[in-house]
Amino acid sequence: MIRRKLPVIIFLINNAGYTIEVEIHDGPYNNIKNWDYAGIISAFNAEDGKGIGLRAKTAGELADAVKVALDNKEGPTLIECVIPRDDCTSELISWGRHVATANGRPPAK
Repeated sequence: MIRRKLPVIIFLINNAGYTIEVEIHDGPYNNIKNWDYAGIISAFNAEDGKGIGLRAKTAGELADAVKVALDNKEGPTLIECVIPRDDCTSELISWGRHVATANGRPPAK
């Protein structure tokens, strides 16, 4: 995308972990290293790329990032959307409980 100067917008949702796994069975293995996803674009740019990496933590920051992305015609824009780790639907929590219960049953004979 950078080499071909494709003006695509990538939205990366960063919730600092595996929310679905936390809802099924929480443990330290669900704590992952939180990379600088927006910053990694500079590595892909190398010496002459025009990719942009942005981070948005609020709705206002997201709106501003989208404007910047739409103006970037020289390469891709990655917008890292930072959300709380436990930001999920009630259906996901309910499903996680059902799966956790099913995981706790002995196998069928």
